[in-house]
Amino acid sequence: MARFCNSVLDAIGHTPLIALNRFSEGNGCDLFVKLESTNPGGSMKDRAAAGMVERVEREHNLQPGAEIIVCTSGNLGVGMAMVCAVKGFQLVCVVDPKINPTTEHCLKLYGAEVIKVYQRDETGGYHLTRLQKVSAVQQERPNAVYLDQYDSPAAIAAHYNTTGPEILEALDGRVDALVMVAGTGGSSMGIARYFREHSPQTHICLVDEHGSLALPGNAGCSNRHLNGMGTSIVPSNYPVDDFDRLVDQVVYVHAGESIAAALELARCEGILTGGTGGAAVAVMRRAVAPRFEAGARLVALLPDHGSRYTDTQFSREWLAARDIYVPALFDDKES
Repeated sequence: MARFCNSVLDAIGHTPLIALNRFSEGNGCDLFVKLESTNPGGSMKDRAAAGMVERVEREHNLQPGAEIIVCTSGNLGVGMAMVCAVKGFQLVCVVDPKINPTTEHCLKLYGAEVIKVYQRDETGGYHLTRLQKVSAVQQERPNAVYLDQYDSPAAIAAHYNTTGPEILEALDGRVDALVMVAGTGGSSMGIARYFREHSPQTHICLVDEHGSLALPGNAGCSNRHLNGMGTSIVPSNYPVDDFDRLVDQVVYVHAGESIAAALELARCEGILTGGTGGAAVAVMRRAVAPRFEAGARLVALLPDHGSRYTDTQFSREWLAARDIYVPALFDDKES
């Protein structure tokens, strides 16, 4: 192993796989989590960001000072801002009010330009409004390059080439089940494709929030609360014709259950993850582990660190405003 990295981008990946002890008590399976918050930008989106920027850099021969536009209110923006800072590109990030204050601040610290939309679209969210704003920004800046995380072979390839192999190698080639959250589809489809080719017997489970349209075949979009999970459109990253071959099980969760599981994980394992990570471990224990006999190896991906959500998902006021009840927060006088 090299003694140093030539840039912070060389530190992306090779995140730890951690065995759960107290959280897994009573189910007989060996539960593990992939701790993606140890990427330098703080989330698994660093992998996709690097892959997407490096591909467009090659294809468009981008030079320092070039502008890149992304549409995100979450971790991809931070990863993109970090990569662009290293490479000398100017990031223009179109966001909406759901962005966490900490994330927005981080984008600006990296030097990204933040453009925020406030009008809701016909689904009740902001996604379509953000895309309209992206189109307007492209017209104003014709030399800027737009990177679409919802339709990104580069993002899929990044996880196929790195995250999937890391998980399988860490457990000596035996992973009985893998649990991932559904979002733009870059990570889940890249990893699922890798496992179908190199460990086809592995059970692949995707977790989404009620009200999301991310996965093929869904209908009826409604309000969602967990950043980094679920969408208001069906991302092209999910192959409609091949989805059932890649994914064995789909489980939908509510925000309250997910945040409660994230708190439990923090207090019994010392691992603080966001609500999306909480959703993954909750489903791994509740809906996936009962399918297997004792000794099976189950892995859940934890996309990011919970510290980004202290003012949102882990805030009593934020939860109360959305009628979400999390006993561990509301009943803990010191929270």
